[in-house]
Amino acid sequence: MPIENKFLFNFAVSYSSGGYKRLYEYAKWFNEHGGAYFAIHPRCADLIDEFANNQFFVVKQLRVKRLYDDCAYLEEIGKQIGRPEFYYSYGIPLYFPFGRTNWFHLSNVLPINAKGIPLPLSDRLTFYYLGWRIRNGLRNADVISAESNSSLGLMGSDASEKLFLSVNGSDDELMYLREKHAEEKDDVVTVVGTHRYKALEDSLRLFKVLKTGNSRLKMIILGNEKWVPKSFRRIQDVVVRGTIKRPEVIDCLRRTKVYLSTTRVENSYNAASEGIAFADESYISDIGPHRELLLNVPFDSVPIEGIAKPLLHVRRENMLGVNLKTWNTVIVEMIARFREVSP
Repeated sequence: MPIENKFLFNFAVSYSSGGYKRLYEYAKWFNEHGGAYFAIHPRCADLIDEFANNQFFVVKQLRVKRLYDDCAYLEEIGKQIGRPEFYYSYGIPLYFPFGRTNWFHLSNVLPINAKGIPLPLSDRLTFYYLGWRIRNGLRNADVISAESNSSLGLMGSDASEKLFLSVNGSDDELMYLREKHAEEKDDVVTVVGTHRYKALEDSLRLFKVLKTGNSRLKMIILGNEKWVPKSFRRIQDVVVRGTIKRPEVIDCLRRTKVYLSTTRVENSYNAASEGIAFADESYISDIGPHRELLLNVPFDSVPIEGIAKPLLHVRRENMLGVNLKTWNTVIVEMIARFREVSP
């Protein structure tokens, strides 16, 4: 089947969380607008049947091969489709200008700035190496995007003319806020994400403080179970649910009384925007992307004993969605920028 829009989106190493969310929404949009090409991870192969107007290339790579031959599969894709007009790389360094116009999207801020973030040595070395590759590849990019202005600020002044803000779409949050739901919430505190930089220990400290005011509260942790400290499982009223599908995450947040995010670093405000939109009230860390989310939104700065920096406390009733965008807007803006820079 011929593809009307000769766009190739490379999501070959992304299959969960924000990466999958962006992949799904791009695949959905382009499926309705003539189709596009996508390089995807094997775990995302179900998209092939769901969005038949696109053409998907399933990329199977051994983890070790990514260290020395990260984009060998592009040669085979190029033989099938020719040189794409637009090549979009989600978090994968641009080793060479594969398309006529080349776009690099920063998917994770840790390879660019992990200073002060507690990480295992193996992760720190991996991020350092990936960050070196990303920076070397920026010369091949016509556009460099990230999901917050604070992340773009890490890319260096040499790239300033190429920078473009591309936030995550917030369709679910905007719809929920506009409908002004007044659902009965469970006595639940929810945390989404279990990586070391999410600072679960700080979330637990805050949970214990909140529990003094409501003894019925339970803490639910969503995310990869292997990254949750074993000690958490021995704590009464702490439930580790593990990794669940996005509709289940949204359902959990809709029934949540308090959302917590004590993360030390983020590329975007994606998780925080969901929490704030659905939970009655939220406590989120004072980092750049969260400040951008709360621009012109009333909130309080709350110090918590044992947590280095005060947390930002916001109530859903004050969250009007003025800083959020739909996925349609995000994609239309991306295409407009592509048209501006394309030869």
